[in-house]
Amino acid sequence: MITPASAIHTDADARPLLEARGVSKTFWRRTGLFTKSAENRALDDVSLSVASGEIVGLVGESGCGKSTLAKVLLGLEQANGGSLQVKGRAIFSVDAATVPPAQRGIQMIFQDPYGSLNPRMKVGALIGEGLRIQGRLSRSAIKDEVRRHIALVGLSEDSLDKYAHQFSGGQRQRLCIARAIIMKPSLLIADEAASALDVSVQMQILNLLLDLRDRIGLGVIFISHDMGVIEYLCDRIAVMYRGRIVEEGAAEAVLDRPRHPYTAHLISARPRVGVRRHEALASIEEFDPAAIKGGSGDLAHRCVYTERCPRRVERCSRERPELVPDRQTRVACFNPIPD
Repeated sequence: MITPASAIHTDADARPLLEARGVSKTFWRRTGLFTKSAENRALDDVSLSVASGEIVGLVGESGCGKSTLAKVLLGLEQANGGSLQVKGRAIFSVDAATVPPAQRGIQMIFQDPYGSLNPRMKVGALIGEGLRIQGRLSRSAIKDEVRRHIALVGLSEDSLDKYAHQFSGGQRQRLCIARAIIMKPSLLIADEAASALDVSVQMQILNLLLDLRDRIGLGVIFISHDMGVIEYLCDRIAVMYRGRIVEEGAAEAVLDRPRHPYTAHLISARPRVGVRRHEALASIEEFDPAAIKGGSGDLAHRCVYTERCPRRVERCSRERPELVPDRQTRVACFNPIPD
């Protein structure tokens, strides 16, 4: 087993850096040329908190709502319900105006370091662009900040006069990190930030994030489908399925003693020496979209994992489980996996 990330560096009684409560996001689509639009609930009553100096892993398969949640937190998508506080300050709620994204104290690192940087700008201009847009610092002060942050991510000062295409993928991701943290964010969201890199380079980026967490107290939401990366990096894990968090808790507890069947599914899907993939997944039934009746609206009255769950009971098809404390994690399941 890979050594897990170090313990959370915060006071348990301190107010969370970020606190999202009941966040929902619905997209509308047409079912036909003359038929009524149908709703697609990308996020359904999602609650998540992050403390200063804590790395929270957000895991789940493609389409479960991870990136949509990141966009809502950043202000790139508007939530239909719920509330968000950063350092105790209300950022949005159903009854309050939304704070502009630039004032949220949240920055993001995207998956593709090759498409995230303007190829026509030199690195110095790229990293300092946000500060110039803010207009709060002089040119000389911006240059000083750029030099400090390029060193913080492990690159030399002569990198500032080069263009993005002159760097490797790992170096470009370091540039993206420098561009994000120069804005002094309280929270950093990394959306599959290491998945496009070679394994050795992945480890360099993960260790850099751990170092920044320790040095400047960043809170981090790390979005990934790679359970090995999550195990190495994160203090706490939230597991998402079809727009809902189905299990959440300390990384060691979630990985070693999963309570929700979907969490166990994700963990069993990890490549392991000597275990064939079909053997690892043999206990999980395949998801049949035709089994869903009436569209996503039915999910308000049943468990989102019913169609695939080998532990489903009669109650699962008529009642939706809420996320409640269960030993060392919180789990949304009527029939959780016993120890």
